[in-house]
Amino acid sequence: MRFHIIIPVINEADNLRQLLPLLERELSENGQITVADGGSSDGTAEVLARHPKVRHLTCVNCGRAFQMNEAARWEIDQFEVLHFLHADTRPPGGFLLDIEESVRMGYPAGCFRFKFDSAHPLLAINAFFTRFRGLACRGGDQSLYLTRTAFGQLDGFRPMKIMEDYDIIQRIWASEIPFRVIPRSVTVSARKYRANNYFRVQIANLMVFRMYRKGASEEAMISRYRSLLQEW
Repeated sequence: MRFHIIIPVINEADNLRQLLPLLERELSENGQITVADGGSSDGTAEVLARHPKVRHLTCVNCGRAFQMNEAARWEIDQFEVLHFLHADTRPPGGFLLDIEESVRMGYPAGCFRFKFDSAHPLLAINAFFTRFRGLACRGGDQSLYLTRTAFGQLDGFRPMKIMEDYDIIQRIWASEIPFRVIPRSVTVSARKYRANNYFRVQIANLMVFRMYRKGASEEAMISRYRSLLQEW
């Protein structure tokens, strides 16, 4: 089974230095890694120059949904599975075998649970709930995978500037594509919580999630996040 691991980035050089060696060990010759770059100015190109087998895609449009779609549609017939991974997320050893097993079990779409790189007890509560199915328990940090067929059936991510991960999961469920939360955890950076604080981030997430469910505009949701958080 050939994998295409897609990492949307803007100014994630430090995280890529840590993440790419891990991914290259796991992937070996069994697919492709693409860094879908929305316009980095922090040395991302220099990091990628040290990883010649990693494709550095300079995207036409900035925004995770746009970057992930552009990368995913490149030579898509060469890959059975697309795996969308944030630069500040660290998958566990053997994660590609987990995904392959899940696909062979009959789940063309899925994600992992997550845990934070922090011992904060309240963050452990957040992590605990990622084992459940509810939309509020999902998110792009959990590294969504889709088979090529499922990605085509959904026509990829909608061209959204925010909440594209929740939207595609809702469409997966609405399309009755079998979806599995793999019972292992990726490790997610708690940098957003460190830059703000736990309660401020929780309030911001809740407010914007409710706005999304009520059909608020992307501009309104982005404005609300920016008014509440230093980094999001």
